Amino acid sequence: MALSEFSLPYVPQKAVKGQALVDFLAQHPSLYGFGGNDVEISMVEIRDNYWMMYFDGSSTLVSAGVGIVIQSPNHSRWYFFLKFDFDCTNNQVEYEALIIGLGVLHDLRVTRVLIVGDSELVINQLNGTFRCMSCTLPPYRMVASYLAESFNGVTFKHISRVRNTDAN
Repeated sequence: MALSEFSLPYVPQKAVKGQALVDFLAQHPSLYGFGGNDVEISMVEIRDNYWMMYFDGSSTLVSAGVGIVIQSPNHSRWYFFLKFDFDCTNNQVEYEALIIGLGVLHDLRVTRVLIVGDSELVINQLNGTFRCMSCTLPPYRMVASYLAESFNGVTFKHISRVRNTDAN
């Protein structure tokens, strides 16, 4: 208002959909919000639609890493690829990918999500079809289940590795 006497035209900036996520991740280096500044990002909730998350993890003798793809109801996609500097099994790294993806979705205030992965063990453990027999996986399953409970609707679906190429 103070500058209106100078006849300056106002041109609104075009929205950059992915920029909000980039800004959030730049200011929150830790998944669980340790340190850094608190940033509030509000997303428009679209009723009768859901977000999707594809995840995959892989572990070798030298390295481990994850791939995560998050897709909004309007089909915008964000890709995350992380390399770990600690040893873990293939099943542990699959859970790591799932937990990181659930954390991002939670921070985006997503309410309904379809989680898609090619790890039959992880998906079926979370669906309750398989029991957790390994002594190393229950903590991962517990964290993933806890995060999944924060959504109004969450569905876990197993797909073949061929159909999970973006996260793979």
